[in-house]
Amino acid sequence: MKNIAFLLLFITLPLKAQKTYTGRVLSAKDSTVLQGVSIYFDGTSLGTTSNAEGYFKIKNTASNISPLIFRSIGYTTRTIPNISIFEDENYPVVFLEESVDQLETVVLETDPWTRAHKISVFRREFLGKTKAASKCKILNEDAIKLKYSPSNSELIAYANEPILIENKHLGYVIEYELMDFTVKYSIGSSGLQLVDYTFYEGSSFFKELKEKPKKRFLKNREDAFKGSLLQFMRALSKKQLAEHHFKIFYDQFEVSPYRYFDIQPEANFTKVTMLAEKISILYDHQQSSIIYKNPFYIDQFGNFAPTRAFSISGFMGQSRMANLLPSNYGL
Repeated sequence: MKNIAFLLLFITLPLKAQKTYTGRVLSAKDSTVLQGVSIYFDGTSLGTTSNAEGYFKIKNTASNISPLIFRSIGYTTRTIPNISIFEDENYPVVFLEESVDQLETVVLETDPWTRAHKISVFRREFLGKTKAASKCKILNEDAIKLKYSPSNSELIAYANEPILIENKHLGYVIEYELMDFTVKYSIGSSGLQLVDYTFYEGSSFFKELKEKPKKRFLKNREDAFKGSLLQFMRALSKKQLAEHHFKIFYDQFEVSPYRYFDIQPEANFTKVTMLAEKISILYDHQQSSIIYKNPFYIDQFGNFAPTRAFSISGFMGQSRMANLLPSNYGL
């Protein structure tokens, strides 16, 4: 079976025309001011916090796909997709509900796996198996709850607080709010249990590990960008696949880059409809991936939605969190 990773991340990139988004954060219980709430555009390094009066200002672009995330200890994280309501300094109020700790689901079958084994699988499938993954560390593994279901042949994970990832390869600390995580297994021809696919989704915020990034961090980020899904989406939206060293294959034969992509401008985005179920991608004669399903939308700099429109295998699918760059990288 193919090991396919479904990487679901709500991401955005700044467009050329920046805008300032403003608002105020209050408690839904009694309308008291909430200070120090983390507010960020999902998948980016663009963030701020609410001040002593609950007000905030944050800059991003005039058009983007990413939602605005509001997160504070003791309150339920809120995601607002329609960020236009925060334009023009209207200061709309965002109410946060007090959180109730998630109760563990009652499982009627025995979990035969030890926690040590389950957390090992989680690290491998979440961070990946690349060089970067060996230099990543999850700082709060105790917050991750794991269960293996023999009847469903799957491992699931959840957390009641953001997962903190220290990436000493790319020089980031990532706060990742895990919404879903599943590793599905199947029995291979040899009779061994193999990973069928890995599925996870969540929101993320990137912070610099050092105030001034080291040169090796910058070099590693450049290398991580090459052949990445982010680079591919930017190149596809601008019809610059060849210029960025991407080649497209169908049924093992190289084809014209856009033969199986219907690319149409639509408002501030590019609508992409795939004309084949499976297309292979070769980057710089080394790294390959396959995209399934359609359609999806890309903005000027590589944002894409819906994230469930396709799945990735090969190099792009294997990179996982350890090789992930903030979507405003390089802009």
